[in-house]
Amino acid sequence: MATNFIGNTKFEFADSYFPRPPPSKSDACSKPSLSANPFEELKEANTMSKKKLRDAFIDIVNRHGLAPGLKIGSCKTRPGNADIDPDRRKADAAFWREDIAPSDDQPHWIDQVMPVVFKGWKASKSDPFSQDPYYDDATVPGGVTAARETECELRSKVFGQIMSYAQLVFTVQHRKAVFMPIVIGRICRFLRWDHSGAVVTEAIDYYEDWQFLCDVLWRISQCSDEQLGIDPTATRLSDSDEEFKAMDLAAVPNPDDIDKTEGPLDTPLKAPYTFKYVRDMFRDSLAEQWPRYKLEVPDGETMKYFLVCKPVFCAEHLLGRGTRGYVALDCQTGHFVWLKDAWRAYYLLLEKEGDVLAKLNKAKVPNVPTVVCHGDIQDQTTLTSLVWELKNPRPRRTASGPSQQADLPQPSSSSSSKRKRDDAHDSGVDIPSLKGLGRADPPSCDDCPLRIHKHYRLVVEEVAMPLRDFKTGKQLVYIILQCIFAHHKAATDAENPILHRDVSGGNILIYPKVFHDEASNVWSVQWSGLLADWEMSKPITDKPVGKVQGRQPERTGTWQYMSVALLSRGKSIETCDELESFLYVLIYHAVRYLKSNVSDVTVADYLDAFFDQYSRADDGRLTCGATKRTAIETGRLMIDRDATLELKFNGPMNNLVRKLLSWFKSHRTVTLYKLHLERKKEQQRQAQTQAQMPPPPRSPPDGTLKRRLNFSDDMDSPGWQEPASDSMFDDTEDDFEPSKKDWRDWKNVTAHFPIVRLLEGYLDPGLFAWPTDDKMGDRIPQAAKWVAPPRSHGVVTKIISSTRSNKRARLQDVPCV
Repeated sequence: MATNFIGNTKFEFADSYFPRPPPSKSDACSKPSLSANPFEELKEANTMSKKKLRDAFIDIVNRHGLAPGLKIGSCKTRPGNADIDPDRRKADAAFWREDIAPSDDQPHWIDQVMPVVFKGWKASKSDPFSQDPYYDDATVPGGVTAARETECELRSKVFGQIMSYAQLVFTVQHRKAVFMPIVIGRICRFLRWDHSGAVVTEAIDYYEDWQFLCDVLWRISQCSDEQLGIDPTATRLSDSDEEFKAMDLAAVPNPDDIDKTEGPLDTPLKAPYTFKYVRDMFRDSLAEQWPRYKLEVPDGETMKYFLVCKPVFCAEHLLGRGTRGYVALDCQTGHFVWLKDAWRAYYLLLEKEGDVLAKLNKAKVPNVPTVVCHGDIQDQTTLTSLVWELKNPRPRRTASGPSQQADLPQPSSSSSSKRKRDDAHDSGVDIPSLKGLGRADPPSCDDCPLRIHKHYRLVVEEVAMPLRDFKTGKQLVYIILQCIFAHHKAATDAENPILHRDVSGGNILIYPKVFHDEASNVWSVQWSGLLADWEMSKPITDKPVGKVQGRQPERTGTWQYMSVALLSRGKSIETCDELESFLYVLIYHAVRYLKSNVSDVTVADYLDAFFDQYSRADDGRLTCGATKRTAIETGRLMIDRDATLELKFNGPMNNLVRKLLSWFKSHRTVTLYKLHLERKKEQQRQAQTQAQMPPPPRSPPDGTLKRRLNFSDDMDSPGWQEPASDSMFDDTEDDFEPSKKDWRDWKNVTAHFPIVRLLEGYLDPGLFAWPTDDKMGDRIPQAAKWVAPPRSHGVVTKIISSTRSNKRARLQDVPCV
């Protein structure tokens, strides 16, 4: 919490984000004329309850017209419909444009200009500001610091609450930023949220400093929607717009649509054709409570437009990429496409995902998305970390030439500039070198906790299904095999070999394809795999071992599917790590959806332990959880610590998972052995270097050194043996020579070919008979029937919190191309 924001003075904040309108603006004359303090009745606000404070504040702002053109209203009533927000949250109040301001005391999140948070002043001897998540502290850059959870649990809860409100506004609206006043008794702060973090002002006593607050509220009322953080490239549609009607028309069921069932089709097809599930997904997205938008996406020098409503996928966290995925309607062609809206990590050498896919498409790599168009959205870049770097000046590295000033809002009363970088919490994105921001190179301050993100949209042809929709275990293996093959072709491309670096259950999708056998004139549908989300991919620089250049200090990928080696020690990502991730995708979906010898509750507990728990190293690093490490160490899916119960599947899946685990077990054994030998060689090299150096001069005895104990009598006793001088002080482990099988199996996971051949063999109907009824459906019990098990010894917590209310959603993959 303390690293996701930066403090700012009230004047810097106001001048940067709410500039004074030019004198020529006609609305400038609408500033209210006040001869006395309008907040006089709130002089004793610190003694008021939250409700009384809120109602009085709202009345004052509206009665005195402090924000002309805007209206602040109460949100004290929870929304009756949970489609927008399943948790049915309600901010204390909000500002709306006056012409659409509601009167039913509900939050109406889709129309809010600014949510407002009110808190009563609950002063206590131990913490006189217990409702304020921030401290004013002149000793820190920015002048504001955050309360830590260990200092005050209530402060931490308030922080989480206000952050959740900002996230919800980002989710239901298309935003560059969200501004939020928080009023605590007689003080207030202004916050500006983006996907990097928040800029927060010092505390303002609005009773004493009423003229400043009134001026800021008036400035806010004169700001355009874009100045208040609303994305101008997303046009809100009304039910009278032709595009709105076109969405309804496109959602109407069409008897010519292809059902997703595999097998031969009754009639020939004429392109273009649409799968029924795609139209169904689009129809489901047209939720009544959600706003509809027309989004613009760059296509080279031109612009294309797409119609969207409710996202199919939405990132759970505000900070980071903020990815949303939509089934969109192409305004030009009338076809359904997949649109990905995200805030990509904006650094040098990190390619746009669309550029990566374009190269893969050009190289004819199979089973990857096909680019329609993509590009950065105007110059929309997160700003919070630039403010952080303004407050924490450091020498800067730039890609070329001297440092320059980035294009940022500048305070009219200050000559200081703003600099920023941004964080990527929802992705595990690591930090590469910085890339130019606008016409200037952004700062590269190594200790900045925040990262720069740039708004980006990508449109691809394929609207895929989530992997959980597979029908049988055999089909699951086939889909994963196809994605491994796509990964192989990308990694071995002669011109641009790359590694995906984020193989996960959410990025392996099902995409039905239509095939036409010209000889028999038979049309058929076959479910194929689609390896999506290449945003984190990087070129391979060491082709023999399939490594990528290590340009970033943090681990990259989805934690739950990362290899044991990547989670346990610092290393560059290699092909073997990616293949291990494919194995975990197979294990996760097999355990969750296929028949096995354990109960549903045991399945939930095991998935929780295997994929979400982690351990903490002595130096504080988060490392691989015990259950996943045990699977690689033993080559078995052991349910209990006593190794008495092994999870087993029906049919060939059981032996396939065992075989793959045994290969990765051997790979671990050989890798550790090779590292052991390398350490011994390094120790020997250091010993030889020391032996060649002249010995240090001996200090004369000063009487302070202890005399050696005299064991002369014991040396004469039977059984005495002088220790070998070369091993007397050697504390290294004994050599553990891997077996021939280990060496053979180690090679099987250093390249794609052996695993591809293994999976192909298991799919051969002449060799293995797969059951057709091995899928049971989702085996994770409903929330009321399952709770997270107690944390085992040595396990700190989980990567994603698991409560009964969110367990199901947390474990569920969604289509995200």
